[in-house]
Amino acid sequence: MAWLIIAFVLFPNLQIFLSAFWHAGTVSMASFSQIFTAHAALASLGNSLLLGLLLSITSNVVGVFMVLTVSYFKIRGAKWLNLIYMSTIVYSGIVVASGYLFIYGESGFVTQLLRHVFPTLVANWFQGLPAVLFIMTFTCTANHMMFLKGALANLDYQMLEAAKLMGASQFQVLRQVVLPMLTPTLTTLTIFLFQTGIGAFSAPLIFGGTKFQTIAPTILTFAMDTYSRHLAVALSIILGLMQLVIFGVGMIIDRRRNVAFRTKVATPMKRQQIINPVINVIVHFIAYLIGFILIFPFVLVVIFSFTDDHSISMGRIYSFTLENYMNVLTTPDTIMPIVTSLSYALLSAGIALIMGMFLGRIAVLKRRPSLLERSEIAVMYLPWLLPAPLIALALVTTYGQPQWLVGNQILTGGLVLLLVAYVVSRLPYSIRFMEAAFRGQNRALEEAAVMLGASSTRAFFDVGLPAIRDSSLAVFSMNTLAHLAEYDMTVFLYSPSFIPLGVVIRDNTDPNSGTSSFGVNGLAANLIYSVLLVGIGSLLLYAVRKHAKDTTIMM
Repeated sequence: MAWLIIAFVLFPNLQIFLSAFWHAGTVSMASFSQIFTAHAALASLGNSLLLGLLLSITSNVVGVFMVLTVSYFKIRGAKWLNLIYMSTIVYSGIVVASGYLFIYGESGFVTQLLRHVFPTLVANWFQGLPAVLFIMTFTCTANHMMFLKGALANLDYQMLEAAKLMGASQFQVLRQVVLPMLTPTLTTLTIFLFQTGIGAFSAPLIFGGTKFQTIAPTILTFAMDTYSRHLAVALSIILGLMQLVIFGVGMIIDRRRNVAFRTKVATPMKRQQIINPVINVIVHFIAYLIGFILIFPFVLVVIFSFTDDHSISMGRIYSFTLENYMNVLTTPDTIMPIVTSLSYALLSAGIALIMGMFLGRIAVLKRRPSLLERSEIAVMYLPWLLPAPLIALALVTTYGQPQWLVGNQILTGGLVLLLVAYVVSRLPYSIRFMEAAFRGQNRALEEAAVMLGASSTRAFFDVGLPAIRDSSLAVFSMNTLAHLAEYDMTVFLYSPSFIPLGVVIRDNTDPNSGTSSFGVNGLAANLIYSVLLVGIGSLLLYAVRKHAKDTTIMM
């Protein structure tokens, strides 16, 4: 465990940090000087900060509204809205960006429709900051549906009733009681959104155009050229420092706030009927509109995935066919990216889960962990603070030459380095949630098993592990979903022999390439890949949820 941490977390990041300040045997700030004198780099920094700021506002507003409509107010069709709103968990990243490109791109369905009504509309109307912000505003609400929704469900309904009895209006209860109770979760989500905005990759890469490029795509551009790779390293370090500063500010805010709204016996939340009929209509309309915005691209993706190449290229439905599905699913070259990504995702998810269990259990069981154990846990949280391009570049530059830590082997260009990056990136998430699962476990059951003669190891596998099975499955499924079509790190680390799905999807969205190199129309392949990925993700989440319900019934 210690070797893994040193070799793939500490050593690469330390190496890349030192390389940015060390040139020709002397300490130098030349790389950073070039960054701050290069117009493209400075523009990308400004664009990233602007996107982060705007996203933390727009996505929070939309996310809070979504949670309130499905969990706080009485809205007709709330169950269906909840299902649609949760789709952002499985339909995100490069997949959703390619889907939006098909709908709103130069030859997209909506673009063709709008140009028919407004002939003077330019084909690339959906581009730049407005397009990127629009996409990310709605697709970054997944955490609101997972965490803010849970925080709202845990509120004490008695406090709302008490406020009403004191004469507070429905709006005052929401503004002065409910939202302040959600402040801790909202603060965390705001910090996360700001970090997501400044580190955004897929949406700016595809929709940013020439006038709106953020840091991450600029890093990729610099990294592709050997002569400018040092600029990519310097820019990735700047991005990493920005992430650390934001995280530090969040920690300070978290320590200073003092929220004391809990009661010993909480009354379950009850949904509120909107009293004002006009506001009720407006809220229903906005709720349905958001649902339409979220589901519309995916519905069209599913429909057009069953059409022929002519329909897809023209953005109009002429005829339906299963030919493209047959081509993708029966051609080795087109099915291989799915197999590659699924293999990487499942394997890395399992390894990250096992390591998360080990370190999470240490953090819970040992009242006084050793210095080494505390250091291991602390270092494992480091990837949570570092942007994906920085982690990837650190591994690429470090293991592009022989290193004694890995037996003087060159790992860059091979199969192992991408797996390592996937595992490292999901460790903080795995440790955090497995630690929470162990803390919520009834330790008396394991202790009783030991007292009855079972070894501590057997007690864990027979008693402790089944108790956290639901949490383990949830972490495993989220780890798997995170890397099924991952692009941000994959583009730096993948092996040309086994190209993952995220890279293939991006290549198929390249405007300079109408079709993929596999002989199947690139747009058609992307549509089918999107449907398959959402199907796999939905099955994973359904299996976890069904298992949790079955376990509850059995207990």
